[in-house]
Formats: sequence, structure tokens, C-alpha cells
Amino acid sequence: MKKYANISNVILTILRDNPDRDFALEELSGLIFPTDPIQEQNHNQAAVLDVLIFLDDQKMILLDFETDRSRLAK
Repeated sequence: MKKYANISNVILTILRDNPDRDFALEELSGLIFPTDPIQEQNHNQAAVLDVLIFLDDQKMILLDFETDRSRLAK
């Protein structure tokens, strides 16, 4: 998970800065990679999803697997 450390830090910062809301996978991907060409969006969303699953496994966030929405664990 070391190669995704920067993505992990950005996700945690976004969620910490917005503790009262949750974010869809597409929203987080757009915030992390705002200017990437459309061809790279699927790759970027896959990387973000990998990190979200890792953070959920670590109990740092709550990932709703049905809606792909995440929020900071309390």
C-alpha cells in the first residue's frame, strides 16, 4: 500500500475536513485527480477504490460497498 500513501493521505484529509458528509468514489477521484484526461479516470478510480478498501479494512473510514460512498470512521 506504500505506492498509494499519497492518495491515502489526501482521502483522509478530505474526509477529516468534511466530517459531516460522505463522498462517492467518483467525487473523491475527481478531487484527487481533477485534471486527468477521461482515459485515465477508470485507472484513477480503481486506485482510489483500492485505497478506500484498505482504509476501511484498517477501520479508518467507513466504506458502503453498495453505494461506493465513504466517510470518516468515528
